Amino acid sequence: MFSMNQQSKTAEYAPVLLRFGLSFLFLWFGISQITSPDSWTVWVPEWGNTIFGLGAVKLVLFNGWFEIAGGILLALGLWTRWVALLLSLHLFFIAYEVGYNDIGVRDFVLAVSTLAVSLFGPDKFSLDNKLRRE
Repeated sequence: MFSMNQQSKTAEYAPVLLRFGLSFLFLWFGISQITSPDSWTVWVPEWGNTIFGLGAVKLVLFNGWFEIAGGILLALGLWTRWVALLLSLHLFFIAYEVGYNDIGVRDFVLAVSTLAVSLFGPDKFSLDNKLRRE
């Protein structure tokens, strides 16, 4: 279907597509948590209600801003490896806390996908790549 040269040309867009897709995901979930934190408090584990004395709503808001910041940095491709690594560890932790169910499995796969972005590193359209060349 594709020649070897065409395959390598299309394959170079895979990390870009993955990075942008995950950026959208983190932005969507982050904005959702900021605009409607009460609907997310059900996902906060019992110990999370007392951590740092924040309470569930403030923890959801903090998490929402963390995911928005990570999503923006990922979309820009700025500090790509580190941001993707932090976001993947965040998702691995959530998947562990949620447990073995449809949500936990989904978050585990998203964590693996985000880890793949970290391992790919800066792609051809990332700000990291542009700054490195200058």
